[in-house]
Amino acid sequence: MDPIPRYSRHMLLRVIGEDGQRRIEQSRILVAGLGALGSVAALLLARAGVGFMRIVDQDAPELHNLQRQVLYDEADVHRGLSKAEAAFAHLKAANSSIKIEPVNAEIGPDNVDALVGGVDLVVDALDNTRTRYLVNDAILTRGIPYVFGGAVETVGNIMTIIPGKTPCLRCLWPNPEAVENHARASTVGVLSSGAATVASLQVTEALKILSGHEDQVLSGLLVLDVWRGCFHVAPVRRNPQCVCRKFEYATEA
Repeated sequence: MDPIPRYSRHMLLRVIGEDGQRRIEQSRILVAGLGALGSVAALLLARAGVGFMRIVDQDAPELHNLQRQVLYDEADVHRGLSKAEAAFAHLKAANSSIKIEPVNAEIGPDNVDALVGGVDLVVDALDNTRTRYLVNDAILTRGIPYVFGGAVETVGNIMTIIPGKTPCLRCLWPNPEAVENHARASTVGVLSSGAATVASLQVTEALKILSGHEDQVLSGLLVLDVWRGCFHVAPVRRNPQCVCRKFEYATEA
C-alpha cells in the first residue's frame, strides 16, 4: 500500500489542509450537465475526493464531443452509452472510493427539486439558460451554494452564488428571454482549452466552499478570454426586486 495519503498534496496546501480535505471527503455535490464543463469538473472533483457526486445528463457521447469533453473516448461513442453511464465508469476508475449516482435524465420542473435535494453544492455545467434558471431557483429555496459557468468560442464566465449573501443568476440576467438566444457552442464553436479553464475555475470555487472558505469566493462575474489572455471580475449587484432577496431576509431573520 502507498504510504503517502491519496490526498496528501491537498492536505499540504495552506488553503485546504487536513481539515479542509476531510470536509471535501464528507461533501455531497451535484454536477448538472456532463458536457465540456461537466466532464472536466466531475473528473477533478472525483480526484479531489468528494464523498458523493450526483451526475446528470440526458445525452450520449458523440464523436464531435471528444474535442473538448475529456471524460469520454471513442469506445464510449461506439458502445452507445449515455453520458451518465460512461462518466460513472470513468470516474469510478479514477477514484473507486467515492459514491457516484448517475442520472440519465433532462433537468426539468418535475425533477429539479429531487436532483438538488441532499447535496451541499451544485456545479452548473448546463448548456441552456432556462434550465439554469430552474436550478438557480431550486438552490435558493434550499440555501445551497451554486457555481455557475459557461464557455463559448474563446470566452468564459464563472459566478459563485451563495443564497442569502450574493447576487444570483436573476440578478445577473433579470429577463430569461433576453439571454435565450446567446451564442452557443453548437453554432459558433468553443475552444477546448477555454472550456477546461472555466471548469477548472468552477472546481476551484467549489473546493473553496467545500473546504470551509466560503468567504473567499469570487466577488462578481469572472469574465475571461483564453485566446487573448484576458481575465476580469465584473461586479454584480443584487437586484432589489430579485427573488433571491427574500431568501437573504430569511437568512438574516
